[in-house]
Amino acid sequence: MRQFFLCFIFTFNCSLLTSFAQKASFAQTTINVGSTLWHKPVSATFKFKNKDRVPLRIEAVDAGCGCLQPTWTQRTLEKGEEGSITVTYDANLLGHFDRIILVKTNANEEPMRLRMKGVVSTGERRTAAELYPARIGDIGLSTNYVEFSDVHRGDSATARIEIWNDSKEVFTPQLMHLPSYVTAVYKPEMLARGRRGFIDLTLHSDGLHNDGLNQTSVYLARYSGDKVGSENEIVLSSVLLPDASAFASELNRPSLHLSTQELNLGRLGKKSKLKGRVAISNTGSGILRISAVHVFNNAIQVSMPKRDIVPGETITMDIVLLAKYLKTAKSLPRVLLITNDSEHVKETIDVVYE
Repeated sequence: MRQFFLCFIFTFNCSLLTSFAQKASFAQTTINVGSTLWHKPVSATFKFKNKDRVPLRIEAVDAGCGCLQPTWTQRTLEKGEEGSITVTYDANLLGHFDRIILVKTNANEEPMRLRMKGVVSTGERRTAAELYPARIGDIGLSTNYVEFSDVHRGDSATARIEIWNDSKEVFTPQLMHLPSYVTAVYKPEMLARGRRGFIDLTLHSDGLHNDGLNQTSVYLARYSGDKVGSENEIVLSSVLLPDASAFASELNRPSLHLSTQELNLGRLGKKSKLKGRVAISNTGSGILRISAVHVFNNAIQVSMPKRDIVPGETITMDIVLLAKYLKTAKSLPRVLLITNDSEHVKETIDVVYE
């Protein structure tokens, strides 16, 4: 008789716990949201119903990760009433994700488990290596060569570097040797392992001294006390356009004409250098003045006989490509001309080779 009584109590308690555990009856406890694009948040909604006569209340939802943001029905549900829990994934991490969400109710001390699955892709580019080709230690960058849009004095320009923490530690992005005319904002200020963020850069052109190409190097600190070097270098490049006062009047306006804006030097192979030539003509009625000639990296050398070209005159500019500097060059080989032709203030010649 004693054995029968204990068995009865045990069976009764088990039934009671099962009843409480099943008060929140979910239509599905696992949702596969499929594929979403990187940085495009995706949501899963778990619908449930109170099947018990005792009122049901969701007390807490623990997503276990800042990448998940849950919202849920806050009011108490009577028997037969329905509610929902919506979980949004920020999609800031590429690849498959599989997350467990713990739901605490007034029905049971043990939380219920929900599961959200899916995959984050980049569309055309599918790997982190493609998205972050520049590496500084365990940190991936979308680029280590930042080119601001052209500015006139007094204007500002912005650029963004996407950053990925591929290390095992929390990373705090910080640029060293940032010039006074560039400001940086880090979003977020700290990157957890596997997370992505941005460095937003703003160029303030009043701080630039010379028209034409302005380049400087900044350095991403990999750790506290890091030193500067080619391994953590990021090149910042901008073009300051001259004021309108530098242009000639319409009556005496020069007109720049280039024989090509893409100079193909042919096959490099094992050669140490390649040479080419671009003809520069003035087809206008005033003197064409080339106020600045710049190269975007030291793999290019340029020479020309003079900078002032009279109407109807043609000169040649010799361009040399030096193979030994190509591996360290962060930008494409290009030549920049700044002139007093209001229609061709800035002209760029791309240097290509096989």
